Amino acid sequence: MSRASVLALTIALATSVAARAEDAALPNHELAERHEALQDSWERALGRGGETQPLQQRRYYVPPRRDAREGFLFSFGLGGGSVRYSRPEFLRTGALNFGLRMGYGFSDRFQLFGDFSADAGFYSQNRQLTNWLVTLRGQTVLIGDTAGNGLNLNLGFGLGGVTYDDGFGEISSAAAPAVVAGLSYDARVGRYFALSPELYFSYHKVPNDPGFEDDQIWSAGFRLNFLWYSPVY
Repeated sequence: MSRASVLALTIALATSVAARAEDAALPNHELAERHEALQDSWERALGRGGETQPLQQRRYYVPPRRDAREGFLFSFGLGGGSVRYSRPEFLRTGALNFGLRMGYGFSDRFQLFGDFSADAGFYSQNRQLTNWLVTLRGQTVLIGDTAGNGLNLNLGFGLGGVTYDDGFGEISSAAAPAVVAGLSYDARVGRYFALSPELYFSYHKVPNDPGFEDDQIWSAGFRLNFLWYSPVY
C-alpha cells in the first residue's frame, strides 16, 4: 500500500471518529447525510488503496547457449603411414606424419581450419623424402552428440610439394594444387579438450621441368590429434 493510501485511510478514520462524536447532537436527516458522506470517503480511500502496483519482473542472467565444438580450435598430431612417389627410385615407403591445425568452430555441425602437415619418408642408401601440404579444410560431424563426441569428415584443398635427397643433394619441387581428406573421431576427455584419432589421405602432382611429365605423390596413414577448443563468451 502506498503512502498516499495510508494517509487517506488515516484522514478517513479521524473524520469518522469526529463525526461519531457529533452524531448525537444532529437531527435524523442530517445524521443520514453525514453517514453517506462518511461512506463515500471510505470507499474512495479503499479504492485508492486497493489499486495494486504491478510487480516488477525479476530479471535473471541466462548465459547464451554455446555448442561443444564452437570457438577457436587448435590441434597438433603425430602418426605414421606411407607415401608413394611415382619416381622409380622412390616409389612406396613408410613415413612419419606431423600435423598442425588452427581454425574456428562455428557450431557442432561445421568447423573451418587451416592445416599444415608433413610426411617424412626414409629409403635405403640414405635417401629421404618430405611431402608437405598447406591446406584449408571444412569439417562436419557425421554422427555425434552435444557433448562434443562424434565421427567427423574433413575435406579440403591447398598446395603441396616435395623435398627429397637422392644421395647427391637436396632437391625441392615447386608447389602444386593438392586435395586432402580425413576421417576422425573426437573423444572428449575434458570440457575443452579432446583426443581425435584420424585416418588421413592426400594427393598432389609434383611439377617437373618443361618437356617432362609431372610426377605424382600420395600419402595415407593414421594420426592422433590433440585438440583444444577455446570458449567464446
